[in-house]
This record gives sequence, structure tokens and C-alpha cells, in this order.
Amino acid sequence: MNRLALTKYSYKNNIFTVCCGLNEKRELIDFQMFEPEENSLIDNIYIARVEKIVYNINAAFVKISNNQICYLALSDAKKPIYTQKKSKKNELCVGDEILVQVIKDAIKTKEPVVTTKLTLYGKYSILTTGNTSLSVSNKIGKELSLSLKEMLFLVCHDHEQSGYGILLRTNSKNVELEIVKEDVIKLIGKYTDLVNKSRHMSAMQLVCKSPQGYIKKLKATDLNAYDKVLTDDKKIYECICEELKDNDSIKKTELYNDDSVSLSTLYNLSGQIEKLLSNKVWLNSGANIIIEQLETLTVIDVNTSKNISGKENVDFSVNKEAAIEICKQIKLRNISGMIIIDFINMKSEKCKSELVSILKKEIKKDFVKCSFIDITGLGLVELTRKKTYKSLKEICKKY
Repeated sequence: MNRLALTKYSYKNNIFTVCCGLNEKRELIDFQMFEPEENSLIDNIYIARVEKIVYNINAAFVKISNNQICYLALSDAKKPIYTQKKSKKNELCVGDEILVQVIKDAIKTKEPVVTTKLTLYGKYSILTTGNTSLSVSNKIGKELSLSLKEMLFLVCHDHEQSGYGILLRTNSKNVELEIVKEDVIKLIGKYTDLVNKSRHMSAMQLVCKSPQGYIKKLKATDLNAYDKVLTDDKKIYECICEELKDNDSIKKTELYNDDSVSLSTLYNLSGQIEKLLSNKVWLNSGANIIIEQLETLTVIDVNTSKNISGKENVDFSVNKEAAIEICKQIKLRNISGMIIIDFINMKSEKCKSELVSILKKEIKKDFVKCSFIDITGLGLVELTRKKTYKSLKEICKKY
């Protein structure tokens, strides 16, 4: 029985929210740890006032509150939504008031990063002002994809003039077309109301507060893969019931009540997190993989002991096992950006081709977009994975 558990977890005197998916053997199949909500501005939408434009670094500095300046790349401010334009010039000017969304929290001496490309989330759809195209997740079959696209073009006939695009999530394949349509209409209404409301508000005000991280996670997760959704925190339970009240999966949600054993203890979260923070992962064959997360990329090395290496079929077997485990670890640790994998060198082109096929198959299981880029003659593989949230290592390193 697969279960999705949400609970509070104490780490270095800070309380985090953990969302973990487990199979019938209580092995992790999904994992994400969220920072204390009060410490994050991610996805909040504000009316920002432009304080300074520095053309030699192609950036603007904008104010979202009396004591908070943010960094805005000018490349992310080509078509901003103005709530007040102070200058007659078309380009962004000092004093202009615009809608911005926080995409990165402050790190040490660096200010938060914002964008004018807004993103709003529905249950089955995502609206963005950064891209006005209408599209469907590439993990949805062609026949259903055509039906969904046809619905989108009917509902969103004025999307280009209104400056937004819609992407239908993978989880929209599991519900009726009419329900997806209602979700899209509701999301467009939310966007329209947000823009209209902002035009009657002053600068440096919060226009839209982002929902809790675990709620966004649940909305993006295919809950049909789980038999139960459990939480031992009453506030989390009430929030899920409120935010997902129109979702049939809410019937799977239960409030776990056992004062003697918390969910954190029951599923050994301390042990699971310790393993996910370790840079070495052992494979059943006796080989291991080393994961080194650097600031700009992640390097993963496949190692095998001398007693099982040297033969082509053995090396290929270890590489196959490593490929599956690496894709699992990337997902569980929420690693993003450029990923370089150093597999054991193989001479056979057939083996290399088969290894690439396995990798492509495994990364398709990831709900976050992960792309295979290339494999070199020495067996170095390059992947890229979209950043949707901080990695577990980034979060733990911060505290």
C-alpha cells in the first residue's frame, strides 16, 4: 500500500514540513522538505516600485516593502504589468510600479530575486505571463493531448491579447475534460481579479500570498498513485481539506492519531534524511555512487570495487543499476540544474545505447522536467533538471 505522509520535522531547532511518499516496503519513492513558511517569500506576488536601474549589469532594483529591496533582471522585465507608469517612455523607468513575483529567497548578502513573469497554479493547470502559448504536458498521450488542446483554444481565445499562457499538468489526464476546463476557467478568473485588484492598490503591498509549499506539492502530485494521504498535524489536515476540497483524492486524506508514535518516528525520517544528505549511496551489487552537489552543477560518479569490475557485461550491469538509482536520488534530493554522471567506461556502442534508453525511461517518471542532453565516448552523461524548489542539501545547509 503506497502512502503519502505529511508531518512536522525538527532539524537544528527549526521546524520543517516534510512530504514523503512510501511504497508498501516503506521505501521512499518521493520526498520533499519545506522551509518554515515565515522564512520564505517564494511565489509571493507584490506591487514593486523601481528604485534603480543599472544597465551595465542589465538589472533593476525594486522595492517590495519598506525594508526589502529585490533584484530584477531586465531580461525578466520585457513586458511587465504596470499598476502605475511614472514615465511616458515605453521601457522600465525609476518610479514605475509593477507586479513582480519572488523566484529566489535572499541568500546571505544577496537580495531576493523577482520576475515580472507571473505564474499562478491551479489543480490541473498553470498560468504564466512569461509565455502566452497554450500547451499540454508531454507526459500525456497524443489522443488526449489533442482533446485538451482543443478545449484550451476554445476557453482561452483571447490569451495572447490578455498576455497569458496555459500549461495543463500531467495530473489532468486522470480527470474528466469538463473538470479540467472548469479549473482553467477558475485560474483565468483568479489572474484577471489579481490584475484588476492590483491597479487599486499602493506600491509595496502583497497582492497574492503563495500557498504553503506542501499544498503546491500535493497539487502537482498524481495522488492516484497513493492509497492514503496521512498527516499527524491538525493544521496541515485542515489546510489540505480546505485547499483540495474539490478534489476527489481528498477522501484518501486521514488525520493520524497516535500519541505514542509520530509519523516522523514511524517512517524513520531522521534516518531517511541522513541517507539523503550523504554523498555516498551503496548499490546491491556492492558498487556505489558518489553525489557531489556544487553551486552550479552536480557531479555523480559510479564506482565499482575491483573484484566485480573489468568485464563488459559486469560493468554494464552495474551501470544499469546505477542509472536507476541515480534517477531516484535526483528526484528524492530534488537536485536541479546541470547534472554530469560519470559511468563506468564501456566499449560496446550497443551497451551505451541501452544505458541511454534506460536513463530516458527513468527520467520520464519524474514529475519535474528532466532532460537527457548527451553521452560522450568516455561515458559521461549530461542531464538537466528544472528547478522548482530548493534541494534538500540547500535547505539543510542554510540552517
